[in-house]
Amino acid sequence: MSSSRPDQHTLHHFTHIHPLTKVDGYGEFTCGGCKTFGFGKTYRCSWCDYNLHEHCATCSPTLFSFIHPQHELKLVFRGPEQTHHEKRMCNICDEPAEGLFYQCHHCGFDVHPLCTQLPQRVRHVPHSAHPLELSHWGASRTCKVCSGAIRSWRYKCSPCGLDVHMESVNTSAASVATIQQRCYGPQPHYHPSQYYHPYYNHGYTNHQGQVQESTPSIGRRMFGILMALTVGVICNIVAAPVSDAFTGGF
Repeated sequence: MSSSRPDQHTLHHFTHIHPLTKVDGYGEFTCGGCKTFGFGKTYRCSWCDYNLHEHCATCSPTLFSFIHPQHELKLVFRGPEQTHHEKRMCNICDEPAEGLFYQCHHCGFDVHPLCTQLPQRVRHVPHSAHPLELSHWGASRTCKVCSGAIRSWRYKCSPCGLDVHMESVNTSAASVATIQQRCYGPQPHYHPSQYYHPYYNHGYTNHQGQVQESTPSIGRRMFGILMALTVGVICNIVAAPVSDAFTGGF
């Protein structure tokens, strides 16, 4: 793990008892909030070896998003005993939703905070006619880039009737390790009392202040997709075109 050099920015987050300091270039970690893979920027408690994604540390307690336009999403935090009693899965990436995530109680829709940062439309794909739009439904069950089966969310072009895996949108995308210098955009900080049903980290930090991990890190695939598609994982922007990505079209 690379050495970390904290700056002067700190915050208090309801998932951890100690102040967290923003650190750049930390290396790999498991987010203590959403329990998924992280790399690079983190809000960290060195005493407890506790890390939060920058977005998980600063995301809004409520969210209106194109991924679930029917209702407002609320940020929830579920402790280990709740997770054990009722397993939840992220509707976008199909991986376990543990700890900190957004939820629609009306529809049973769950999504990792980082998965909400996928761009709605992308242009840097081998299809210059139209931008592709993130969608749960598509025109086919086959990825136009890799010819593999698509069983969940994908980027699609409705007019042309084609679908592309999220990870196949930019086929020249490098691994997470080579894109670690991409930066996050700023987000506002919210007071812990604004969060929906706050849960004060029981089971995540013991009485000595040591973090207790509930499961191995997940989310490495989605983290790589996010970093490849966006200028920063938490930048809420349409992915910019890549002029030399491909010379031809579908």
